[in-house]
Amino acid sequence: MLPFVPAALASALTACGDPFALPPATRVNVVDSVTIFALTETDVGLPSAYDVVAQSRAFVELGEPFDFAYDIDGDGGAVIAPTGALGLVRSPGIQEVDSVSFDGITIAPIGGYNLDSALTVRIGTVFIVRSRASSLACTIGSVARYGKFRVIDLDPDLRSIRLETLIDTNCGYRGLEPGIPTQ
Repeated sequence: MLPFVPAALASALTACGDPFALPPATRVNVVDSVTIFALTETDVGLPSAYDVVAQSRAFVELGEPFDFAYDIDGDGGAVIAPTGALGLVRSPGIQEVDSVSFDGITIAPIGGYNLDSALTVRIGTVFIVRSRASSLACTIGSVARYGKFRVIDLDPDLRSIRLETLIDTNCGYRGLEPGIPTQ
């Protein structure tokens, strides 16, 4: 009877479909915007970081989880820093996109993310973020989420940055178009 075990297992897997397939995406990707404030020289009551997994601003001072923070460097330049650039976990990453518009980005790349240095940005800069791994609302385990961002305003007086965003919070998906992703 033992020789039939592999055949029975193969039959059961075939009947249930691909056991390694992602569950169907259920969350709709939408374009939004967010404003965050410089990490230094601003009121501690203002959010200076962004949590891609929760799609929300984060307060570094409160120890909230985040994937990148905004700051202004010594030369007055606006910078986006993944957590590794701040001496924290080197898991979230940022990738600047030079040759494609915000709307032209349809899927996040798997690799090529900067994990440990800040990205200098200006109005119009487009970048993709791979979040830290998280199991939040995810039945397949801990995975990264992906989002695309475009700098739409820099206010030196308020020390703030306004970003256009689109984040795919579906577990295991990298689709960066509005709607329910397919990949």
